[in-house]
Amino acid sequence: MLKMFSAFTEEIDDVGAAVADILNQLDLDNSLMKNSIGLLHCYHEFIDSGVVKALSEKLPFEIAGITVPTVCMSGITSSMGLMLNILTGDDVNFVTSISAPLDIGGGNLMQTTEKMCSELRAKINTGENPPMLMTFAPFLHVLKINADEYVDGISGFFPNVPIFGAFSFSEEIDFSKCYTLYNGESYELSAVLIAITGNVAPSFLSVAIPEKNVVGELATVTKSSDNIIHEINNMSVEDYVISIGLIEQKGELEKLYSTPMIANLADGSTIVRVCIGGDGEGGAIMGGHVPVGAKIGFAMLKLTDIASTSEEITKSALEILDGKNIIVYSCMARLEFLGTNQREIEAQTICGLLNDLDNFCLAYVGGEVFPQKLSCGRFANHLHNFSLIFCVL
Repeated sequence: MLKMFSAFTEEIDDVGAAVADILNQLDLDNSLMKNSIGLLHCYHEFIDSGVVKALSEKLPFEIAGITVPTVCMSGITSSMGLMLNILTGDDVNFVTSISAPLDIGGGNLMQTTEKMCSELRAKINTGENPPMLMTFAPFLHVLKINADEYVDGISGFFPNVPIFGAFSFSEEIDFSKCYTLYNGESYELSAVLIAITGNVAPSFLSVAIPEKNVVGELATVTKSSDNIIHEINNMSVEDYVISIGLIEQKGELEKLYSTPMIANLADGSTIVRVCIGGDGEGGAIMGGHVPVGAKIGFAMLKLTDIASTSEEITKSALEILDGKNIIVYSCMARLEFLGTNQREIEAQTICGLLNDLDNFCLAYVGGEVFPQKLSCGRFANHLHNFSLIFCVL
């Protein structure tokens, strides 16, 4: 049986007070079971002030996580907070591995990811695949790294193992201060992988775009490379989106940021992407790779669609909860779509439905790693944008 309990603070500057605040909420002597791990999500200033390091030194288990701009748990939503969620159990175990620094541009991505996976496999020491993996990484887009290749690398080493996780994010203009956290240290260029083994049976839920919101018929990606779509239906992306009325003229592809795109892939899985901008040649820079042959459709959304999809998936999670715990990640694109005045609509919707629980957490992140179970029974692990993902475990 896996249990989760949590603590939160907004005390950044007084390290002693912050650590005491967290420890007083945890009651470690009476709460910890045989094996435990801490999942840490926090505003980046908790690193600079020394709170992250000091807190890790006081806790008798490993800690992994990322810096994020917004965290939520029972009764709390904060844009400058630190949230620690502890998973603990007698018949489960947690094994971790951290990667060597990734080269800007991803030149060493595959070998570094494989080494991290190999080290994790050796620590598991059973010869069997774990029931699930979690991963945390920096905001790989700003490092000019194809995040899809990172996820694919782990999937190749651990075939048919569901991977759930998130990439760091900050609201700095240059996307700086996006860190991975591991045992009190912060890393700009390293990723962390966690295997959860033993008596655990996770369920995964995701939602992004109501099907009714897709504009027109699905089209086909006819040319793409890395995270750039060059052509849709044999037209430049600019010409295609102008033809369906999403933008009025060339040079406006960045306006599609709040118009997420759904892509159905050949293996039966579905990914969601947002357009970050144009490549200057009529192509669209996306938040991840979209392969040639994918059937795609753009969706027009309202604020009420964010609330309705959030309510729908949360109610679905409650139906299968059965005493388990809930970890939630939502894309920063969803938060930014809401705008300044309506920023907390999604978090309020989710927390309003889960507020009687003390074993759930929500963080807004720079990319969601989600395992979709296909009709054949296998898992397809993908990076997503503009998605809301749940792990019930």
